[in-house]
Amino acid sequence: MQAPANQPEFKGAVDPAVEELNRIVEQAETLLRSLGEQTGETANSVRERVTETLNQAKSRLEATATEAEVAALGLADKADEYVRRNPWQAVALAALLGGVVTFLLAKTLRRQ
Repeated sequence: MQAPANQPEFKGAVDPAVEELNRIVEQAETLLRSLGEQTGETANSVRERVTETLNQAKSRLEATATEAEVAALGLADKADEYVRRNPWQAVALAALLGGVVTFLLAKTLRRQ
C-alpha cells in the first residue's frame, strides 16, 4: 500500500540525516584524538576543524529535529481530521486495537 501524496513516507530504521550526523561526530572524535597534547599552530588548526565539524553536527541535528517535529504535527493533524470526519470508525478502530492489546497481554500473562 502506498502512502498518500500529502503524507510523509516513513523510511527505514536509519535515516540518511542521522547517518550523516553520526559520520560527522565520528570525524570530530577522530580529530580530537589526533589533537592529543599538541600545542602550537597545528593544534590550533585541528581545534578549528573540530569546532567546525561539531557546529555542522549541531546544524544537522537541529534540521533533523525540525523535520521530525513538522512530520509529527502533520500526522497528528491528519489523525485529528480523520477522527472528526469519521467518529464511529475511529471508535471502532480504538475498540479493535484495545481488544488486540488485551488479547496479547492475556496471552503473555498466561505463559508466565
